[in-house]
Amino acid sequence: MPPDAAPPPGYLRALVRRGLAPRARTADRVELVSCLASVLLAVAVVPVALAVGSVVASDTGALADRQAAQRQQVPAVVLEDAEVLPGSPTSLRATAPARWEAPDGGTREDTVPVAPGTPAGATVPVWTGPGGGRAGPPIEATDVAVVSVTSGVLTLLLGLATAAVAHASVCAWTGRARDRAWEREWAEVGPLWADRFRLP
Repeated sequence: MPPDAAPPPGYLRALVRRGLAPRARTADRVELVSCLASVLLAVAVVPVALAVGSVVASDTGALADRQAAQRQQVPAVVLEDAEVLPGSPTSLRATAPARWEAPDGGTREDTVPVAPGTPAGATVPVWTGPGGGRAGPPIEATDVAVVSVTSGVLTLLLGLATAAVAHASVCAWTGRARDRAWEREWAEVGPLWADRFRLP
């Protein structure tokens, strides 16, 4: 059964009936055990996904708090007219060199993103780190939520996919085992039936 296909109606009932039958084949019992193990894995992955999301939320939230405490926006003076980034629409992204004052009283210069058409001498806000160098904006609360939820959902999907693929692999193996068993049994019984129904 493909991992992305839903089991046919009555699949589980038939699987349990075959696996628990007094004269069940080994392949039937293995398939039943695999199904039960896959269900248990699917159930167990839910709290694991919640735990992963919680840990990621805690770590990312702590990082966001540190960045919020260490980074600040300062005014920077644009030194040259804005230059549109290659390959970007002229109305969306541009950069220009700018200068701003650092906490130690010195100045810093770097190329910063600005609005297209920003002229030299204009003032733009720039995020800086503890040393006054250019830094990215701190992580926001919405970013923390998105990263946490994404981590939990990916963990859940990975666990469910693992369970489905593992069970599908076992079903493929048991299917081949049944085919080989049928071939061996028919090789033994087929000639007897052929002799019985052979016309004189």
